[in-house]
Amino acid sequence: MARWDRDVALIGVAYRSSEWRETLGQAPAAGKLGGFMLRTNIHRIFLTNHRDRIRGVTMMHAMTDPDLVSRLADEGRRILLKSLNVISMDPAVGDFQRADLLIVGQRIAEIGSDIEGDATSTTVIDAEGYIAVPGMHDTHRHSWQTQFRRMFVDADSSQYLSTMHQRLAPVYRPEDSYLGNLLAGLGALESGITCVLDYSHNTRSADHADALVEGWFDAGIRAVHAPTSPAFGEWDHQWPGDLERLQGMYFSSADQLVTLRVGLMTPLLPGVCEDLWITRPLLEYARGLGLAVSVEGAYGPLAAQRITELGQEGLLGPDITYIHCQDLDDNAWKHIADSGGHVSLAPTSDSNVGLSSAITPVQKALDMGMVPTLGCDIECSLNTDMYAQMQSVLSIQRMFAHNAKHRGKEDAPEPVSARQVLEFATIAGAKANALDHKVGTLTPGKEADIVLINPTGVRSMPLNSAVGTVVMGTDSSTVDAVFVAGRARKWNGQLLDVDVESLRRRVLESRDYLLAQAGLPAITSGA
Repeated sequence: MARWDRDVALIGVAYRSSEWRETLGQAPAAGKLGGFMLRTNIHRIFLTNHRDRIRGVTMMHAMTDPDLVSRLADEGRRILLKSLNVISMDPAVGDFQRADLLIVGQRIAEIGSDIEGDATSTTVIDAEGYIAVPGMHDTHRHSWQTQFRRMFVDADSSQYLSTMHQRLAPVYRPEDSYLGNLLAGLGALESGITCVLDYSHNTRSADHADALVEGWFDAGIRAVHAPTSPAFGEWDHQWPGDLERLQGMYFSSADQLVTLRVGLMTPLLPGVCEDLWITRPLLEYARGLGLAVSVEGAYGPLAAQRITELGQEGLLGPDITYIHCQDLDDNAWKHIADSGGHVSLAPTSDSNVGLSSAITPVQKALDMGMVPTLGCDIECSLNTDMYAQMQSVLSIQRMFAHNAKHRGKEDAPEPVSARQVLEFATIAGAKANALDHKVGTLTPGKEADIVLINPTGVRSMPLNSAVGTVVMGTDSSTVDAVFVAGRARKWNGQLLDVDVESLRRRVLESRDYLLAQAGLPAITSGA
């Protein structure tokens, strides 16, 4: 293939027409500089105009190929991403300042230098300058609440409970539950989260349960769904028995994006959600179904006592994730760590909403030899993405570490690194979600859950540290592409297969209905 054709093929299709030669400049003479300049011109147009093209402006129509998006979704797809900066999070694979990554079907087939792609069967994309990281794992979110994003940013925990759970939750219809999960899944994909643990504590009937699951399937994201009973209001008392029906109806295959889990709680206050309290019978029931467990509200002395009791009975194990974990005593922590359990921290939630002592116990988890994970918790009050969680937990740990050193403490901990908190958000989260055999790292053979970050814009340039840029300099606007099981779900800065205007209309109708039914003031602006 001639240099001209070879360079143009890097963006996916080899166009050879004279009008495109005129658009891009005359075909360069043979030589290294000419080829580089051509790639640079193509790449510049790719970066500058992709959002205009998605909105319908077709200045790049020929160069990007009208069939490109459909080919990215083909079951037999072969996608070769060229010249990436790869952060694999797999020590056996390592990182690359410049490497190619080949996706075949659902999986990563190869990572390395100068991978060749057959022009007749492989979509080859010049991704020079982009950072590739594993899709991120949120290990704790209450997704049914998403219609009320940032409505209660100044609420403390008691105000959150009284408004969200006592007034709004009881008036949810199945269609409202569906929209909450659908919107949560799409928002997660938008920011590069490819898996969400959904602790769904407003499952009021079998119809609600079905709608919640279908919301995750329709979002096209990887999700771990943990339906539980609601805390307040009337419900059908179908939980936990309905888990067996759900498992048979929706979760018969191990090779699917959405999986099932059991949600439980530790005791917080006498009489509150007692049907969810973690006990021997409920653990045995979950394990009898082959399901892992996420334990919400694992903070305070009553929680510590219950965890210790179950640990002494030998009932804890690596199939349990404990959420929040503030103010647990050393005995409880030891039982969690010794049993191989996982910890899901909620750094923005603990401090903003004021849960227990409001201090995320990241240092305690590290002291116990554990690698914690991160969760966004409640979008009705907090940020949607994992970058805020990584930045928050890094700041909290470093603040205490530097303060201890300043005060001359001999046992002052070392500050965590940016790579460590990226581990919290990727492979550690995949382990807690029981999916590390499939995803969590960029490893050949694993499914291709991949995020492509564009660090070339004014807010990110120049790229001096790929890991530092991901943790401290990224948000949804710099996430240009997201793949889930090898399929592009976000491309060129836009979600695929999503009618945003229709979604917005349905979400607003749902929100306004719920506010009216709950007797809360209508929202008259901010739509």
